[in-house]
Amino acid sequence: MNDTHDKLVKAYLKYFEASEWWERKHSTRAYQAVQQATKEIMKLAKARNTEIRLESKAINEARKKDSE
Repeated sequence: MNDTHDKLVKAYLKYFEASEWWERKHSTRAYQAVQQATKEIMKLAKARNTEIRLESKAINEARKKDSE
């Protein structure tokens, strides 16, 4: 599987733990942990989206060459 995909899954699991902590405690540290986790997810999601877009573009170009 893709490295960025694996990092994204791990980041979500970290977010899930932080979110549960926030729901139980509503502390400043829990808030900061959730914020950090969501920012990491956004960063990784953007990177993964770029990877998918580039891969799709390459596949489509290869298909065009094959059909010619």
